[in-house]
Formats: sequence, structure tokens, C-alpha cells
Amino acid sequence: MEVSFTPRPPATVSADLLVVTESQARALGLGQALDRARFDGGLLMPRRDGDPFAAEAIMVVADQGDEHDVRRAMGSIASRLKDFDTVAVALPYPEAVIEGVRLGGYVFDGYKSERDARAVRRLILLGEGDARRAGIVADAITLTRDLVNTPAGDLVPMGLAERARRIGAESGLQVRVLDAVALREGGFGGILGVGAASDNPPCLIEVTHPGDGKSGRVGLVGKGITFDSGGMDIKSLKAMADMKCDMAGGATMIAVAQAAARLELPVGVTAVVPAAENMVSGHATRPGDVLRHRNGRTSEVTDTDCEGRLVLADGLAYLAESRPDVMIDAATLTYSVMHALGEEITGVLGTDRALTGDLIAAGERAGEPMWELPLWRPYARKLASEVADSRNDGGEHADATIAALFLEPFTAGIPWAHLDFAATAYLNKPTDLGPIGATGAMVRTLISYLESR
Repeated sequence: MEVSFTPRPPATVSADLLVVTESQARALGLGQALDRARFDGGLLMPRRDGDPFAAEAIMVVADQGDEHDVRRAMGSIASRLKDFDTVAVALPYPEAVIEGVRLGGYVFDGYKSERDARAVRRLILLGEGDARRAGIVADAITLTRDLVNTPAGDLVPMGLAERARRIGAESGLQVRVLDAVALREGGFGGILGVGAASDNPPCLIEVTHPGDGKSGRVGLVGKGITFDSGGMDIKSLKAMADMKCDMAGGATMIAVAQAAARLELPVGVTAVVPAAENMVSGHATRPGDVLRHRNGRTSEVTDTDCEGRLVLADGLAYLAESRPDVMIDAATLTYSVMHALGEEITGVLGTDRALTGDLIAAGERAGEPMWELPLWRPYARKLASEVADSRNDGGEHADATIAALFLEPFTAGIPWAHLDFAATAYLNKPTDLGPIGATGAMVRTLISYLESR
């Protein structure tokens, strides 16, 4: 999609479609037409002789309050815009307009025999803005969605690593992959234990944007479970149906690292993705088995479906060895965060109030609400084990907090925040900003956070 800007007034712009707000339409003299149509938030009108605009058609949307409203409004009409080759938009916040058009018009149809070829070829924005940044952000969200939506059989752990290598080569990122042999030599017992039953071996993916070498470094860890059957504690069919989404954290962190490189951010970024398939076979980790992690800490596996925290533990321990300034992990981790916060709010917990506050503020700027849950340390007693340093399951109550408490000992005292976005990363209903499936949640927030540093 070609994006350009023009200072011309809306009425004079030649395009196949002009998008304006109700106030702008009334200023153009279309008040009577809106009243006759009983305008209630969306109206498409072809140009007739004598109409006070040059475009072939005009679409009127409700007046918008802020950039988040504009993004959602453009997303909600994006599928209708695809019928027009050249679209001019007179709404404010041009970056939000670009993101709304891109995200609302997203489709994942590479597996369909007939694909939707409709698209806006040229987007004309009335005003000034930074189309490059908006395009990079939209690209990062699209990349995340594409990775998460890909069927699990076509994106196994080493397949995700190969995608990361290609992304790195295209974006100037440094990419390192530790295969199963390297994981054994390095003591990554959590990743190996979770991936033990699969014919597709696990790996650890490390993607680095070096930055300018002077502005510090942010460490990111993303859960990369490319498919989760639940292991020996097997999930129900209903619970397993969408488990290709269990690598959304890993996809998010790879995409954010790519965006950091393309935006040439001065802050360094290292993204670590522990990737594995949690399957069932005679080689599977059993309930009661003990795994030894990268930092020497041991975990008694009391629930094989609590696998995400086992791989994240190794990822955090490995990343902590290089001592980044802060560490942030993201994972589709617990059902309890769904029950607590629903499908629009991401849960955040952590050891550093300043970091947590900065992330929440970045979420507000990005239009991605977050809520801090308590890292209530007395609940750590629920993780006590008779045979290991910890068990990996503390019961069904307060599981988002307990999962974070399980992870904390692997952070080596580095300021750390944990994003549990099990409810927001993948939705089974469409929204204004996209269809059913992966959402790309937290990409905008993390990019905004990195920019703020």
C-alpha cells in the first residue's frame, strides 16, 4: 500500500473514496443528506452532480475522540475500503489511520484456494505524519499474527528458528539458535523436558538488535510452545483446538526485535525464545519427574500442562547471564488471567515498580490496557516440593501470581516484568482491528516502551 500526504482540503482531493467525520461532512454541506439517512455512525455515498467534493464517493464516520478511537474506527471500515483503489482519509492522527487500515484489513488466507485479492493500493492522508513508523509497527503486528496463525504442523520449533534467521537477515539482526544438542550441553532441562515427547526437537532462539552500544539493553523472553497438547496431563479437544497460539509470546518478541532494528532505536534489544512442542509419547516427561534448569535450580513437574513456565525459566536464566538492564517476558500462560481480566486487558506482574509502571504507561499510549496483578510472595509456599527446589504447579487459585512466583528465582535480581496475555493474544471472535485469531497484542506497547528509553 502506497502512503502519501497532502495539505489540500478534503473537498478538492481526487480519489475513489474520501473518508471524513460527521463534522467534516456537515462542513462540506452534507448535513441534509446525513439527516435524511438518519446517520448513526457510518454512511457511504457515491458522488452526484453538484456534490461539494471531488472524490468518486464519500464515506462518513462518527466523530472520533483520540488516536485510539481513530485506529478502531479505521479498522472497523477497513474491509469496506478494499473495494476502492485510492482512498483519501481526512481523519486526524495519521499514524493511527495507517495502523487501522492495515490491521483491520488483515487476512490470513494463504491456505485458501481462493484468496481475497482486493486491497487499497494508495492511501492519501490529509495532513502530516510519519508513515514509515506506522508501517513498521503494522508490519510487526502482521508478522506476529502470521506466525501465530500458521498451523502448528507447519511451524515446529526449528521451523520457527528458520523464520527468525530469515527475519534477521532481512532486518540486520543477529540470530543465534541453540539446537537440542546445545541445549543438553548447556543444561536447559526445562526446554528439553517439555520437548522430550515430540518428534520435532526443541531449540532456543536468540535475536539481537545491538543498538548504539551506549543506551543500555532490554532483554525480552517469549514463550515459544509451537503446540501444546498438555503432555501427559492432556488437554481436552476444546482446550487443545487453538494451541498453535501458544507461541504468541515468542512471535511477539521476534517481531518487536525486528521493529527495533528497522526503527534504528538506540537501545539494544535481546529477544530469547525457548521453543518446544509439548506432546505425548513414551518419551514424555511424567508427572513427578524432576528437571534441572539452566541456572541449576530444579523443578518437580506436578502438572505437565504447566509447561510454559518450565521453558520460560530456562529462557530467563540464560538471558540473565548477560545482565541486561531489565527483563520482560510475555506468555500465553494461565487461564486465571482470563478469568481475572477478560479478553481486553493484559496482566502484568514484576519485581520493579518503575518498570511495571513504564509498561502500563506504554500500554496506555498504545491503546493496549494492562493491569498489575500482585506478586504476593506468601503464595510461594504453594510451590513447595519435597523432592526439588520447587514444583511447577501451585493449584488452580491465583495461578497467574503463582506462575510469576515460579519464574522470579530465574531472573537473578534483574528488574523484571512478566506479561500474561493468554486472553488478549488470540481471540475467537473478530474485533475492529482484526479477524478471528492472533491479535498481535503487546507489540505496540513494547515498541512504545523501547522508544521511551
